[in-house]
Amino acid sequence: MNKFLKAELDYWESQKSQAIATLELYFNKSVGIGEHSDIGAEIHQWISKLSEATENIKNLEKYFTEDGYGYSKTKKILND
Repeated sequence: MNKFLKAELDYWESQKSQAIATLELYFNKSVGIGEHSDIGAEIHQWISKLSEATENIKNLEKYFTEDGYGYSKTKKILND
């Protein structure tokens, strides 16, 4: 696999994992989180980070081959 593509996928997978872990904490153990006065705003922020990471992973996998080359317009049209 192309090292730059792998680095990007690894980065966004890490961001996704961090968002999921944080959201699980807020949803299941929010009693112990006293320093955040607006838990709702924090949850919205982490949901946005999760969505961004998920979308970026999806787009990298959809538009690039493992060797880092973009799909041609013909192949893209056939796959869409």
